[in-house]
Amino acid sequence: MNRIVILGGGFAGAYCAQALEKRVRGLSAEVLLVDRNNYFVFYPLLVEAGTGSLEPRHAVVSLRAFLKTASFVMAEVVGLDLSRRRVLCRGEREDPPREIPYEHLVLALGSVTRLPDVPGLERFGLEMKSLADAVHLRDLAIRRLEQADACEEPARRRALLQFVVVGANFTGVEVAGELQVFLRQACRHYRNVRREEIGITLVELSGRILSALDADLAAYAAQQMRRRGIILKMQSSLTSIQEDRVTLADGETLPAYTVIWCAGIRPHPLLRQLPFPTTPQGYLACERDLRVRGQESVWAIGDCASIPDPQGMPYPATAQHAVREGAHLAENLARSLSGRPLLPFDYTARGSLVPLGCRTGVAKVFGIKLSGFAAYFLWRSYYWLRMPGWSRKFRVALDWTADLLFTRDIVQLGVHRPVERSNS
Repeated sequence: MNRIVILGGGFAGAYCAQALEKRVRGLSAEVLLVDRNNYFVFYPLLVEAGTGSLEPRHAVVSLRAFLKTASFVMAEVVGLDLSRRRVLCRGEREDPPREIPYEHLVLALGSVTRLPDVPGLERFGLEMKSLADAVHLRDLAIRRLEQADACEEPARRRALLQFVVVGANFTGVEVAGELQVFLRQACRHYRNVRREEIGITLVELSGRILSALDADLAAYAAQQMRRRGIILKMQSSLTSIQEDRVTLADGETLPAYTVIWCAGIRPHPLLRQLPFPTTPQGYLACERDLRVRGQESVWAIGDCASIPDPQGMPYPATAQHAVREGAHLAENLARSLSGRPLLPFDYTARGSLVPLGCRTGVAKVFGIKLSGFAAYFLWRSYYWLRMPGWSRKFRVALDWTADLLFTRDIVQLGVHRPVERSNS
């Protein structure tokens, strides 16, 4: 029996495995998904899960429940033996690693946050890549409010209430907008914290925010954020981060105890150990049919793959594209097993949706541009429909309804990453 092994249970890997369950029926094929976690994060709702408008566990999906007939192994991938077609992985307390044979291998390893060599970033910067990151930011924001409420020194109290978000892409803009809403609602519970003392600064290297959107939509988003008091620092970057301040490229120093780094992604570190061709940025170089260049039975999808469009440009690393790549690869794998010709991956994005907080957003869908509450409502509606399973849809709908009717709980969850940084 042919075994298809998928490495990585994010959007691309999980949806590929699910689509294969239907595609390989009658083809004597077995599907096995390997990931170090038994869930995948529904990334479009990650920031809301962190800022309290959504119960955090409702933003993760169980892989075992998501899959019906495909097998799953929870283990860390540590290497490949290409000559023997073996995946080397290690479960908890396993030494040496186990070997998993395959006939077809799918690399869907995702990406990690790009952390450039900025002094202090590793020590003091926060990421927004996992559910633990989102919950950690929420707990830390509440801690900053508690510290500020107890602080009698005005300058330090103000610095405790300043939050710097680096990177004005989709994630950075959403973090800045939703974090401001959360903090302004929460400060009502703190007698010594005034709303005007809370500050959000969004730092972006390019000339405008949301560079993937049309200029007029990005300009509307920038106008809305400035109107709400969010400071936008364009064509700027950080040169150093200290515990209580950051320094910008022009030499300006901003007092701030919290920095959230949302400025880009980089390939999964495991890719550097694999003998496959990569782009100058380190992503797997793929053919248009999703095979890794020069390989017949090794495929790549999602953030770790550089897949060329008809013009030769790589598709963007978004959840929307990852889902479509996963479904397309399932079709091509079924074709490969049955001896049929492979199909190139051609996909035109249906649009972009960006929430800005305060129940407003911007969107471009099928060429139609929307802004304000209409865009925000469309964003929630679209991702509600994309949530797997009616039970999860119901829970998310209840969370959002409660968020409309009641104020958010201002309480730490007490769940942190295994190694906390010094500013936590």
